[in-house]
Amino acid sequence: MLVAQTKEAARLDAELSEKKEEIDGLQESLERLKEKLDEKDEMIGKLKERLNEKDQILEEERTGSRESQDRLKEKLDAKDAMMERLKRRLNHKDERIQELEEEMKVLQGDKWRELEDDGTAAEVLLRLRALFR
Repeated sequence: MLVAQTKEAARLDAELSEKKEEIDGLQESLERLKEKLDEKDEMIGKLKERLNEKDQILEEERTGSRESQDRLKEKLDAKDAMMERLKRRLNHKDERIQELEEEMKVLQGDKWRELEDDGTAAEVLLRLRALFR
């Protein structure tokens, strides 16, 4: 019986050694996996930092674009308002020119009648012809 127990103990020692070697191998694998996981975590951290920087840059560009767009819209609105004022002035000037042209026609008609009544229309025409020769 003692021999059987000794054989059993030797077999169990051999099995224990195998299991220790297996555990050591698994621990080494676990350590390598932990190292890889730490490397991946570090890489993720760096990528996240770069992504945050890119997000910040994009937000700054969006803000700058919005501000620029707002300034351009204000300028455009000011130009539109100025164009409206100029159109109103132009329309007013056109109306005034129309009034003056009508008044000039009336005055010319009156002057011609006056010249015809005075009999000097023929004389004025002769002088005008002489001027333009």
